[in-house]
Amino acid sequence: MPLSRALFFLLVLVNLVLFAWGQGYFGARSEGREPQRLQEQLNPEQLRIGQQPTAAKPPARQVCLRVEGLAQAEAEGLQKGLQEGDSGLAAVVTAAGETSYRVSIGPLPNKALADKKAGELKQLGVADFQVVSGEAGAFSLHLGAADSEAGANDLLQKLNRKGVRSAHVDPLAGTPATAVLEARGAEDVLHKRLAALLGTSAATVVDCK
Repeated sequence: MPLSRALFFLLVLVNLVLFAWGQGYFGARSEGREPQRLQEQLNPEQLRIGQQPTAAKPPARQVCLRVEGLAQAEAEGLQKGLQEGDSGLAAVVTAAGETSYRVSIGPLPNKALADKKAGELKQLGVADFQVVSGEAGAFSLHLGAADSEAGANDLLQKLNRKGVRSAHVDPLAGTPATAVLEARGAEDVLHKRLAALLGTSAATVVDCK
């Protein structure tokens, strides 16, 4: 049967051609072969899995601290130290206490003169005063006090307008002037710098009111 034999040889030939093509004898194949794809990769050993960006840190907690029991000069030095460099801290110094001032008449050498002056004050419409005895039998008339010299001078001018001419302003001896410092900024930075600057100081540190 010559036809069937021819078909048989034709099928064998087709299989041989397909086998040769599959082995690459008719040229390199560019698709579907993993070795070919691996060779086409650029430096595959340097491939790295990408890392997620680090989450941003939350902003530092802001606080306000009040430093009490400072002398004026000490408070000003502390203020300068806190604000040095790029600390981001803000500090304000305010006076907490200072010498007071009194408006008075005298001293007068005896009680009779003090009583006479008291009568004159009442005639001028001034009733808010005290007659106070002092050293060596002297007497003074206290007409009022103020926390500042400016306040005492205001009171003196009011008395002058009423006709009081012999009154004057005297500073009163008292506790040394003190100051308070309020500082604001990042909590950890503020605490560390305050601790370093205050050292063994007896000043008190509290939260701002």
